[in-house]
Amino acid sequence: MTNSSDILNANILIVDDNSADVLLLEKILRTDGYVSIASTMDSKQVLELHRKHRYDLILLDLMMPDTGYSGYQVMEGLKEIELDGYLPVIVITAHPDHKLRALQAGARDFISKPFDLVDVLVRVRHMLKVRLLHMTTKSYINALEQKVGEIEASREHICRQDDEIRRLHDKIRSLEECDAVAHLPDQAHTLLYIEDKADSMELIKQIIARHPEFRLLTAVNGNLGIEIARASLPEVVLTDINLPDISGFKVLETLRSDPGTAHIPVIALSANAMPLSIEKGIEAGFFRYLTKPIKLDEFIEALNVACRTAAREPAP
Repeated sequence: MTNSSDILNANILIVDDNSADVLLLEKILRTDGYVSIASTMDSKQVLELHRKHRYDLILLDLMMPDTGYSGYQVMEGLKEIELDGYLPVIVITAHPDHKLRALQAGARDFISKPFDLVDVLVRVRHMLKVRLLHMTTKSYINALEQKVGEIEASREHICRQDDEIRRLHDKIRSLEECDAVAHLPDQAHTLLYIEDKADSMELIKQIIARHPEFRLLTAVNGNLGIEIARASLPEVVLTDINLPDISGFKVLETLRSDPGTAHIPVIALSANAMPLSIEKGIEAGFFRYLTKPIKLDEFIEALNVACRTAAREPAP
């Protein structure tokens, strides 16, 4: 098991051609207690640095025009070093449409620009926890395999050791299966929350941070939320009704009219708790109409039901 000390002592590399972003990320991480942080503004150095230091986490900017070597090229090179296919990479991007492509290229998660303090720390901590668990499991598997080899080499004891060998093989398979589930990004249910009020957004972020089975994307207005939903295809969309540009009803109507997003359950989160408003929301097609202040048990139960519904109605 990993502990807080292991996470805070993890080896981290920041790769960005913008010195201000590098300094800001370093400040955020050091303020939270991380002690082993390196950085480079030259993306061409990343592969050699990783061969030498074997970083537990690389925060990698995708677009670095000044270096002539993009984050996508860096990830392709890292695949030749991380032969098990597990890239310890969180990409940094200001473009929502780049996120899905980055995950498909091998990144484990993403951080959006401009940086959100809570979002950065939650994603970094979760990524390091999974990465260190992955490395611990690999080491344990290697030790078990070595022991299996030693047992199999002792031919004179092979009869007495048959049961032990089978037990160890079963444990290896079980560990490999658990490890695969632990670090696959698509095992976490992706949620999108559309909300312009900072206090409401912060509350949902804090709730989701305590539930690792969910991963949260955010948007501060309806049109941006629609763009992110089309690019990332979250399993569930949460939206406020009174948004600064378009209403939550318009968000629902737009997502329903698009074949690519029509299958996504949309949950309303609104301070308008009048029975007629709730009835109007349900009739409009919202999967749930939850009122503020949020009731935690009701909220988590609604997310779980919506995720199960989304699993039964996959994207076209």
